[in-house]
Amino acid sequence: MNVIIESPSNPRIKELVKIRELPRRRKERGLFFVEGAEDLLVLLKAGRKVEEVYGSSVSMTNPQSQELLNQCADKEIPVIETSMVAQEKASYRSVGSDLIGLVKTWNLDLDKDSAWGKGPLVVLDEVEKPGNLGAILRSVEAFGAAGLILSEPHVDFFNPNVVRASRGLLGRVPVARGTKEEVLQWLENSNRMIWATSSKSSQELGKEVLPDALAFVFGSEQEGLGEFWQKAVKKWIKIPMKGTASSLNLNVSVGCLLYESNRG
Repeated sequence: MNVIIESPSNPRIKELVKIRELPRRRKERGLFFVEGAEDLLVLLKAGRKVEEVYGSSVSMTNPQSQELLNQCADKEIPVIETSMVAQEKASYRSVGSDLIGLVKTWNLDLDKDSAWGKGPLVVLDEVEKPGNLGAILRSVEAFGAAGLILSEPHVDFFNPNVVRASRGLLGRVPVARGTKEEVLQWLENSNRMIWATSSKSSQELGKEVLPDALAFVFGSEQEGLGEFWQKAVKKWIKIPMKGTASSLNLNVSVGCLLYESNRG
């Protein structure tokens, strides 16, 4: 930590801001922005490569920061000390009270020969909101699903909001993305049954036997499941509700189906 950045106008601080804000810059550099020692530790433990860490003297004092700094020393990850004002400039939360790291991105291409693991897959078509995607990643990891496939997503997987909402678990969940046609072909080749939810279905979750090889497909937050995937669905199932709500948040719907797959 012999490099100390004082000015918020320092080129390295400006680069942190660019990587935080711009999907194109993240793609060019192959790096994404992570704020928080806890999330960085989750990514490190998942085997993801942390390139460098930034922090003020204040952000280096809490126990989780100390654990991360010890890991950085063991793995020879550069740690750059900053002034509080420089850290605030780079910070997603604009407080500068936690460590910031740059982490190497990884390939998300859908491998046609990949077998993936057992358990249900979650397929998100044209997902739009990074907070929803991050929360769903947490649900997929928590319930031990086989993984997540993104069909023509409208959000950058490495968006800081995805990272924060997933609490770093995006690094632990098997994830791939592709076009609608590529995803459907892969599912058919892997002999997975394609199910989706509908309030109009007469078949209720909890009363149906879930197949071993299963993919739950969900549409976008705004438009729902489009015609392409509606034609591909083999079975529609209803999530029973006692209240007057007409629909559930996307992550809640995912959680309901994954919980039921565990219970069965």
